[in-house]
Amino acid sequence: TLVLLCETRQSASKINRYRSRFGLNGFDGVDSSGNSGGLALFWHEDLKVDVKFSNARCMDVHVQAGLDEQPWRLTCVYGEPRVENRHLMWEKLQGLKTRSALPWCVIGDFNEAMWSFEHLSATQRGERQMLAFRDTLEICKLSDLGFSGVPFTYDNKQAGRRNVKVCLDRAMADNSWRDIFLEAKV
Repeated sequence: TLVLLCETRQSASKINRYRSRFGLNGFDGVDSSGNSGGLALFWHEDLKVDVKFSNARCMDVHVQAGLDEQPWRLTCVYGEPRVENRHLMWEKLQGLKTRSALPWCVIGDFNEAMWSFEHLSATQRGERQMLAFRDTLEICKLSDLGFSGVPFTYDNKQAGRRNVKVCLDRAMADNSWRDIFLEAKV
């Protein structure tokens, strides 16, 4: 009922045309900057989605499935690709944490790994940059929801020592969101 596209590399108006292909009538998007970035969020018309904030790196929305359902909060992320500017994304997430008390789910491409085993290449990933990401998750009280499938969400598909594989995409939630999710599954 919700679909997020990260790094669309197109204008939001162009991406908006995909609504009918997805069978989802709701849409909000953020334009790419040239050949980089861009976010698009599609949703089914049965959902009430209220966009609270959006910029080139994230969209923060409130979601309600029905009048009797508890609203929750979704933040869609396309993380800062430049290592030296990632702290700006972490500061934004920490600031967003304080804007709402609703159960919170954060999904997207963070452009950062949490642990060294999530990065496979000839060059090691900096421990400081991964620690800054983990610290932000702890401050925001977000836990990784896990995944199934291929362990690396990015692969540059180059041969030999030039190949880089990293787990950059995640779904995370605070404890209140996890409780709602688990209740729905029961």
